Amino acid sequence: MKKIILTLLLFGAIKAYSQANFSRIAVGLSGGYTSSFTGLTYGAGGPIPGFEPKKTFFINKSKVLGGSLDYYFTPFILGGLEYNSVELTGGTDKHNRAYISKFSSIEIRGNVAVGQFIDFSYSPFLYAIRNVNASLGLGFISGTNNVGDYNPALAKTDPPFPRRQHPNDLGKSEFSGVVSIPATIGYNLNIYDAYQETRLVIGFNYKMNFTLTDDLDGYADDPTIFDNKNNDVYTSLGVSVKFLFGPKGLFYK
Repeated sequence: MKKIILTLLLFGAIKAYSQANFSRIAVGLSGGYTSSFTGLTYGAGGPIPGFEPKKTFFINKSKVLGGSLDYYFTPFILGGLEYNSVELTGGTDKHNRAYISKFSSIEIRGNVAVGQFIDFSYSPFLYAIRNVNASLGLGFISGTNNVGDYNPALAKTDPPFPRRQHPNDLGKSEFSGVVSIPATIGYNLNIYDAYQETRLVIGFNYKMNFTLTDDLDGYADDPTIFDNKNNDVYTSLGVSVKFLFGPKGLFYK
């Protein structure tokens, strides 16, 4: 009798932990809109009388397209590589500057979701937020912009446009090996197969990219005149779709 009771207790203890199979490999595609925060300045006070440009949420938006390869350590912790083709636009600002920047970025990143740290088995609310996630990584950027070199023979309003406007502007039209720190917050929707394993993941993501350069926009002006005090930053708001396959893992919660 004691053996039977002990067996039942052990069986009950094992059953108290939920478990799920998951695939460890994921490939994905993503796309979205970008916003840039560079050295361009808006509002009044520029050299052109009456010209007071404003930057709003609906202007200076461009696009980003990308792909990813991830490895899942658990259903809620992953590491991976991401490639993005990015376009940024800015201007015209109060100093009559504008740009279009096109570049590629390669990122190494890690991602963790709330579900790794909570027991969501008995709470609809916790179950709903289990796929809220955040990631941090290291990226490398290479590309070009359309800003031309300074020409002392031309006035600021003369074509071609855009171009650097004085000889002390150290901006570049080409850049490579630029280091960036991407940080992302997002939410995932899981699509399950007939075996109740996650097969597709649809993600909604907001990413902030902090770069260690002032070259993305093509301008590196005197910060005392042009309010150019920080390195370039850009953000993206987008959607991703991932397909999971490959070796299986077993997750206990």
